[in-house]
Amino acid sequence: MEPKDEIKSRIDVAALIGEYLQIKPAGRGSFKTLCPFHGEKSPSFHISQEKQIWHCFGCDMGGDIFSFVMEMDGLTFPEALRMLGKKAGVEIPEYQNKQVSHSEGFLIDLNELARDYFLDILHKQPEGKIARDYLVERGIDTELAKKFQLGLSPNGWTVLGDVLKKKGFAESRIEKAGLIKPRLKGSGYIDRFRHRLMIPLRDSSGRAVGFTARALAADEKGPKYLNSPETPIYHKSKILFGLAFAKSAIRKERSVIIVEGNLDVIASHKAGVEHIVASSGTALTEDQLLMLKRLTKRLIFCFDSDSAGFAAARRGMHLAQSLDFDVRVISIPKELGKDPDDVVQKNPAAWRDLVDKPVHIMQYYIDRLLTDVDLSDIDVKRDRTHQLLQEIARLKDPIDVDHWLQLVSDLVRIDLDILRGIVVKSRGVSGASSVSGASGVPKKHKNVKERETRFEKAAKLVMGLALSDADLAKEVVGRLEPDSIPEKFLAIYKQFVLVYTAEQSTDSTQLHIFPLLRKHFEDAEDTQSCNELTRIALHAERFATDMKRDQVREELNRHIDILRSAALDMSRDRLVSAIRQAEASGDQQRLAALMEEYHLLIK
Repeated sequence: MEPKDEIKSRIDVAALIGEYLQIKPAGRGSFKTLCPFHGEKSPSFHISQEKQIWHCFGCDMGGDIFSFVMEMDGLTFPEALRMLGKKAGVEIPEYQNKQVSHSEGFLIDLNELARDYFLDILHKQPEGKIARDYLVERGIDTELAKKFQLGLSPNGWTVLGDVLKKKGFAESRIEKAGLIKPRLKGSGYIDRFRHRLMIPLRDSSGRAVGFTARALAADEKGPKYLNSPETPIYHKSKILFGLAFAKSAIRKERSVIIVEGNLDVIASHKAGVEHIVASSGTALTEDQLLMLKRLTKRLIFCFDSDSAGFAAARRGMHLAQSLDFDVRVISIPKELGKDPDDVVQKNPAAWRDLVDKPVHIMQYYIDRLLTDVDLSDIDVKRDRTHQLLQEIARLKDPIDVDHWLQLVSDLVRIDLDILRGIVVKSRGVSGASSVSGASGVPKKHKNVKERETRFEKAAKLVMGLALSDADLAKEVVGRLEPDSIPEKFLAIYKQFVLVYTAEQSTDSTQLHIFPLLRKHFEDAEDTQSCNELTRIALHAERFATDMKRDQVREELNRHIDILRSAALDMSRDRLVSAIRQAEASGDQQRLAALMEEYHLLIK
């Protein structure tokens, strides 16, 4: 049995989802809950224990245990496979992890060995006292230090390299992992990190892939912070510090706080605020934002108030807006400090209060650009007003645009129509209707799910009921030819008939049909059909939840009649059209054949 299938056999989908969400029975081995992937007040998220699948009829997401943890935890499939494999006690061979090739697996091993070595020095060796004292000074207790696996790199030139070489690793590999570097003079290597507080950097699965190393004293030589170099497993543009710890809190709070420093994240955890990640002092990238988008659509930025911090925040917020995030900002009052770490050191409750009251992105810009400036100076007024209008032009909702235009108009004392005209011009012709006042009607958003015809709805129900019961499957296969099925579901129905026929010939029970059918589409990498199959199966389960068997059969027969009648109508229409064409062309032989076919059809 393949590891993926073995994991599925050991982990129940309802039990797994129940670890994340509060689920309630919905009859016949089914459960329901509020969907974690979109806001809703009535539960539309359904789980089938029999078929080991889930589907939300509100946002149209669905799948199996792997797709659920991928969405909830923001994992790739290889990461989900490893995580659930560990949970199920199923060993996943390294070669099956496509994210990290076998030839690069040693890089993770090396970084994790280094992490454990640094951890041991900090907590167990006399040399670690300087780092332990530093952590006490920063208000980071032993429990928090161990949670983030903080360590201390030894104060020697080749200590770590020697330790790793004794474990059998070649210097070339240790260098590739970013842990040692060539000497500037002479031959050989030296440790990259020496006498620094070591903060492990983790991928989304929690594995150490690199380090941020902080100097322990102001007079230390070198930069205050020193990061691992780019390696095959560590790309700073794809790592967010603290994400491995923040996922469940992000889901719970439906938002994520983005800060600059790693120690800001650790301090925030001390204050009980855990839905927080750090960009580690670099500009946010699209890769990082897309990772977060799998968990939430609300970003709360908190960057240093200096000019560099403001510039970094602005770039990140612009990128987030372009990706349709709901962007908010935490502004730290000067008296509380310049970053979350400062605030927590002084007053953890103050940090929690700030987190509870983020401001809209436009309010942040207004406060930043119009506070303590002389608007009687026309140059200042012109510059700040244009900056604000550029930010307003980025907003997509016309109500938001109008609200902030009116507010800025009052603050800078410039006529609203003048400001609106500038925004319209900056947006171009396409944006005019969005900001042209009450007469501008915004375009409606497209519905993600296409409206199904009566014909398609009947086919979906008939096929779904057939997947749940052997007798019903027999009736469907016996009464419905493929030409009675709409094109949307035809590929699934044809494969269903093939699987059903094969199962019957081997004396298997019909209950094997759904997993075999799903596996067929998974192996073919036909994601669309796989998702459609899930929708079909759970739609029928939900439909028949409170029905007696004879009621279900009655509904099945009624919908089969709908399909057959619709197919008959389409065949008749097709023949009538063909007859007209034959008459028009004078093709008497074809006309006679078509008329005979037509009379047989309507008998």
